[in-house]
Amino acid sequence: MHILILEDDNTLRELLVDAVESLDHVVKQADSATMALHLGREYDFELVISDIRMAGPTDGLGVLQALKQRQPNMSCIVITGYADKTAPLRALQIRVDDYLYKPFEVEDLIESIERVTESQSKRSWYRQVLHRLLGQAASDQDLAELQALRENCLKDFFVAVRSQHLYAETALNIWDTWEELEADYLKVANIRVVAAEVARRLIDRYQLWQARLAKEAANQAFVAAATRSEDKVDRVTFRRFIDRIKGAKLSAENLGLAVALRRIPAEQRRRNPELERYYQRMWS
Repeated sequence: MHILILEDDNTLRELLVDAVESLDHVVKQADSATMALHLGREYDFELVISDIRMAGPTDGLGVLQALKQRQPNMSCIVITGYADKTAPLRALQIRVDDYLYKPFEVEDLIESIERVTESQSKRSWYRQVLHRLLGQAASDQDLAELQALRENCLKDFFVAVRSQHLYAETALNIWDTWEELEADYLKVANIRVVAAEVARRLIDRYQLWQARLAKEAANQAFVAAATRSEDKVDRVTFRRFIDRIKGAKLSAENLGLAVALRRIPAEQRRRNPELERYYQRMWS
């Protein structure tokens, strides 16, 4: 894999370059936005690891945005030592894949790289698991756009939590609406032929949910979740779920099964060791 590391701290950059090269990746390095943009015109990078704060008019997120315009499928990992209020919203808009706060261990970055590089294969794998839960062998072509948007929403939630710009209570409120949306998605995904207008309504709802998540993460809003009922995840379990995302015990791809696993009757789930293992990983 071809990787670019943008970091203006020479010591840290050299440390990161050595660590990433040890994984047998081809690594280029830049100490400024100008150099990174120049390298981006010369090479097709599959992953860019970038600090946010840079001297000059263009910061690290500006570099990522420019490079993504040239290479839309390029993956991005953001590293920062500052809790910049505007950065998470910009990161969500750019569609970064992970968000690490300094100081972090080299092992944390290596794990992040492994998650990002494996995300495509994992996404395919989790799709297959979800389809098995729904009794489907494969996804319908009509659902491709809907499925892609849904997965982008999950990535946004993952990054918003990792950026530490969502209060746990606000995240719970957002998750409640996600579960309602997912319930309707799971019904539609179990239909072999889906009417275009049905898919479009769901697409519109996912887009509204995505915009709301971005707004509340950017504003660091505190929004109280609804009173808990039996069908809703309780606060203690949800805080544990959020801590697992923050600690990178769960990936964005994992989240795609979260609602479906909660809705499977416990007896049915326990009869299937694979489902039980997934459930324990997310919700136990």
